[in-house]
Amino acid sequence: MKMKIALFLFLTSSVVMKAQDVFKGEHFIEVTGNAQTEIEPNEIDVQIRLREFEENKKKTALESIDKDFFNALKEAGIDRKRVELADAGSKLDKLGKKDKDAFREKTYQIKLTSGAELEKFLEKLEPVKTDLVDIVRISHSDLPKLKLDLKIKALQAAKAKAETLLKSIGSEAGKPLMIRDWEIDPVQPVMNMRANYNLNPEGTFNSEDESSIEFKKIKLQSQITAQFEIK
Repeated sequence: MKMKIALFLFLTSSVVMKAQDVFKGEHFIEVTGNAQTEIEPNEIDVQIRLREFEENKKKTALESIDKDFFNALKEAGIDRKRVELADAGSKLDKLGKKDKDAFREKTYQIKLTSGAELEKFLEKLEPVKTDLVDIVRISHSDLPKLKLDLKIKALQAAKAKAETLLKSIGSEAGKPLMIRDWEIDPVQPVMNMRANYNLNPEGTFNSEDESSIEFKKIKLQSQITAQFEIK
């Protein structure tokens, strides 16, 4: 019986001590700090698909389109070392046709460094009869560091808010008791590109289409919730 009483007292004292700890933790202020910024992307991955086509009953070979593509690349001042081959040798529309009647295609991927370089590239690419031009990724090489810097600013904003609020009632903010980071994905730039580089079913260009690019910045946001001790 004495052992049971001793065990009961031990458990009761532990609960009381935990309750006291919780009570101590109630003397805090919880605030949220926000920070945001916009950055120009310096990593723009573009895929270009070249595909054989037929015009006036004459097929234009993939080798010819490929040559025109690299000439446009040179005119845009882009080193061909930056070009990666994403896919090659595919044959389309082969069902029921001989190999010589199938249309081959090849896909390249290029990493550009700015919206201005992208515009110049598309300008030089315009005469080339490409099948598809697609922007597959937009980012920044220093994105992790930029996001960390923004989190620091958000935390500083949270502390400044806590200090201002407590000062209004004659108190001060003490040490941080809890910091919670809310991960917010970057808002990708809105881009509108009408691809006048696509071929219509007849293998020719749609003359009414015009190149139009709207390129906005990447928007980064950070939100930090923190608890500060009230002195």
